[in-house]
Amino acid sequence: MLKSHDRPRWGQPFRAAAGLVPGVPLLCLALLMPVLSSAQEQQKKGTFIDGEYVEDYVYVPDFMTPEELKKHIDEHSTNIVIVDTAAAPIWEEEHIPGAVNFPYSKNITAPVPLPREKTLVIYCACKDHEDSTDVARQLSLLGYRNVKVLKGGWFKWLDLKYKTMSKDDEKAAKR
Repeated sequence: MLKSHDRPRWGQPFRAAAGLVPGVPLLCLALLMPVLSSAQEQQKKGTFIDGEYVEDYVYVPDFMTPEELKKHIDEHSTNIVIVDTAAAPIWEEEHIPGAVNFPYSKNITAPVPLPREKTLVIYCACKDHEDSTDVARQLSLLGYRNVKVLKGGWFKWLDLKYKTMSKDDEKAAKR
């Protein structure tokens, strides 16, 4: 039994609980580390997709080549929507024919003004599809199932010398 003079006082190290053995608190912390790290790993394994928890989810984008997209455009396909992630002034200046503007955002929230029943083909002017891949990932988390990233993006489209349009070109074409 501890006597009053053996009890720890405020401002003094609390060694009585550790049994006066130096290093016991560190040993306890070392023993808990694997448990804490395991709990963190378990938290990282899954995510919610359209309200349902999916374990071990890792987003891997599906790609569509510019050649495939051009074929869809030439055939006037109605089952795709081309999505440009550029800021509005850039989209107005030049974009892939028929593309809708959906500027990149780090945090897309529902509701999203894009159809779920059509294939979305997303592109950006990034070197490695960063923005379009992130938009595709975020849309998949919101329940979009038919999302593709344009392989090579905007710059590949230009390299192939495929047609581009401005907002004014589209207005004139509709007249």
